[in-house]
Amino acid sequence: MPDNKEPHGLYPLKAIICGYEKSGTTLLNELIRRHPEMDSGFECGFLLGDSPRQFPTIKPYYGFFQSKWQMTNADMKYVCSADSWGECYRRVRERSPIITDKSVFLFDKTPIYMLHLSEVLAKAEGIPCIVNVRDPRALMLSWARWSGHTDDAEQWIRSHMREYCDRFSSYAEGYAEAMLHYSGRIFLNRFEELCTDPIPRLQAIFQFLGLEFSEEYLSFSSDHFVYGNTVSEAYIQPYLDALSDEICKEILAGTINYHQWHYRA
Repeated sequence: MPDNKEPHGLYPLKAIICGYEKSGTTLLNELIRRHPEMDSGFECGFLLGDSPRQFPTIKPYYGFFQSKWQMTNADMKYVCSADSWGECYRRVRERSPIITDKSVFLFDKTPIYMLHLSEVLAKAEGIPCIVNVRDPRALMLSWARWSGHTDDAEQWIRSHMREYCDRFSSYAEGYAEAMLHYSGRIFLNRFEELCTDPIPRLQAIFQFLGLEFSEEYLSFSSDHFVYGNTVSEAYIQPYLDALSDEICKEILAGTINYHQWHYRA
């Protein structure tokens, strides 16, 4: 392993990935896992609590973490009894069978951290963070489908427009507040830029994390829901065929305060 793997307070935690749900955080998760010094299971959620001991009360993240990281009840008790965040992540690496190389760095991919980003970064002192964002038309279409409304996505979005716009804005506000205090530790990753020009975008992300990038990382296999097994421009505008121009305009109007994240081809 390289000489720059120096122990620190949160070792082996190397990075945090967060952002809107359905903004490509899982895709980025798989790309970063391709690096031989990095690994992760799926979502964590640890840093939503005040200490590792509080994690069993953080629902549904506790159960989701146990399932996706393949931890036993005894493993979870051991992890959550840690006295510090660093010890918590060390115990995760030790016990999770997902992490086969017990010398790697870990990263914590939890989209909802974006909503509470200042608090999360205060707990993870010195740890860099990638924030994923995406055009709200694509997000809301995915949220509707995620809710089981594939056939009536537009109708569902229309009936939940206020809720969805508020959700979009609250995450954006969490990011904006964190930027006031932690801008040097935050890298904003637009999903569309990753898909249209992946190599320079990933080079910048890996450099931000202090890692070398290889184009080989663009091909992967995943047990999680990811479009295909690479990055593609075909993922950018799913709403073109699924949503009317009218509702697309409503979505853009409802998120106008963050128009810089609206995609313009």
